[in-house]
Amino acid sequence: MATIPVSIAKYIRSMWMAEMIITYLHIDKHGNLVDWGGYPQHYGLTDLTVGKSATEQVNFLEGLLNISHTEILEFVGVGNGRCAHVHLLPLENGTWVLMFDATKEHNRQQQMQQQVNELSILTYRQSQLLQDLESARRQLEEEKQELEQASEIKGQFIATLSHELRTPLTSIVGYTKLLNEAEQADARQADYLSNVKSNANHLLSLIDNVLDQAKLDAGQVILNPNDCDIRQVLADLRTLFFPTAQEKGLLFETDIKETIPAQVIIDELAFRQVLINLVTNAIKFTEKGFVRLTIGWESERLEFSVADSGPGISHEALQDIFTAFHRESIAQNLPGAGLGLAISHHIIDLMNGELTVESIVGEGSVFKGFVQVPIAQTLNLPEKGEENQEMAHTSATILVADDSVDIRNLMEIYLEDGGYIVISANNGAEAISLAEQFKPDLILMDMQMPVKNGYEAVKQLRSENFEIPIIALSGSSLAQDKNYALEVGCDHYLVKPTPFEELLKIVGLLINQANNKVIFESI
Repeated sequence: MATIPVSIAKYIRSMWMAEMIITYLHIDKHGNLVDWGGYPQHYGLTDLTVGKSATEQVNFLEGLLNISHTEILEFVGVGNGRCAHVHLLPLENGTWVLMFDATKEHNRQQQMQQQVNELSILTYRQSQLLQDLESARRQLEEEKQELEQASEIKGQFIATLSHELRTPLTSIVGYTKLLNEAEQADARQADYLSNVKSNANHLLSLIDNVLDQAKLDAGQVILNPNDCDIRQVLADLRTLFFPTAQEKGLLFETDIKETIPAQVIIDELAFRQVLINLVTNAIKFTEKGFVRLTIGWESERLEFSVADSGPGISHEALQDIFTAFHRESIAQNLPGAGLGLAISHHIIDLMNGELTVESIVGEGSVFKGFVQVPIAQTLNLPEKGEENQEMAHTSATILVADDSVDIRNLMEIYLEDGGYIVISANNGAEAISLAEQFKPDLILMDMQMPVKNGYEAVKQLRSENFEIPIIALSGSSLAQDKNYALEVGCDHYLVKPTPFEELLKIVGLLINQANNKVIFESI
């Protein structure tokens, strides 16, 4: 059996479909079956033969293999009286066919209490899965000859972990945040919700770290530099960590130097992840004293450090501190998988920077580093446009097209809180109709929808001279899918799940850019 590419595992994770039976087929450019896995017997495919024509063995594939971008066929009859959602993903080495059992539709709306009860079960499963992963790592160290087989197990674990936990946990975090912000929640209820949110975010962090480590191992991490307000990043981190530090009785300090430019060009999400990993570790290991995050700017370099008054790190442990899955003896009873520092070190390397550590046992540690990033050029809008721009934002209408009612509801809540008017569509055809009727200022378009998918909807809108900004929403992180979305006319591409802060930032930027274009043309 060949190892499943991390990009395919990531794609399965991104489909936001839980509790489905998965089968995959790998077919080469000549149409011959290369590999298969999962549960083909579930669909009556019991005699699959490697090297033989795939269409002769799987009849419904006839005429479907010569495609240029991801295609999704819903409710395809595949044998044994069952049907499946069939995903066709073209890669350089052929085509991957993924089948998700669709015989019975799951009830996608569950009451909050049911989700909270299930979360405790998922937490236990997560703990067991992480223990299995650690056992697998130790076995790899002892039995080098089984490296290929262990890598396949790791890939399957990552896909299963993401598939079973990512979507329900994302929904729990989103709706818990809304409930926690409700004015009618009393102090005890707010405390319950805070505990749910904290544990859900911890599980999401573990999942993200495992997936990121797998992508780093495969060399598939691609940075996406954009304009970033470092002062806002620091303010967000203070808001995020202050309650946790206060609960432990720690002093959490943030210090940003006056020399920091207004904006720099950097992959904000990646840089934010590095700082979150470093501060999380510092707070976790420090029982008394302080944790201090400092960011400065000198000689065209963005410099940062996280200092703490914790127990310090021994000289022996410092040698492996940035190694994946490395955990000191004092960390055995603390949560975590030993991936945060390794991932942070990899990310800073990708940014052509450096991350180091200094520590004295009994006195504390200092993780410090730098990245070289350019200063962003800010756009000074003409005075004539300032008032019009503000008016356009407060009255801007956004069309959200997504076949998931849960996602539409969440987006509607956050966009309306951001001052926007929201209309919704559940497929591409309805999105086109509503766009023609209401003339929105921006469209958030899911790429995979029934009736008419996002790609075709964007094509039609652009052919009808719709010039408004369109943001592609997709569960796929494959480069060819992003390139195809931009090729058909999308202005930006976001991979689900996207933090709502980032979503609002990009929505506002694109609407303002569109308004500025109109303003300049009218001057």
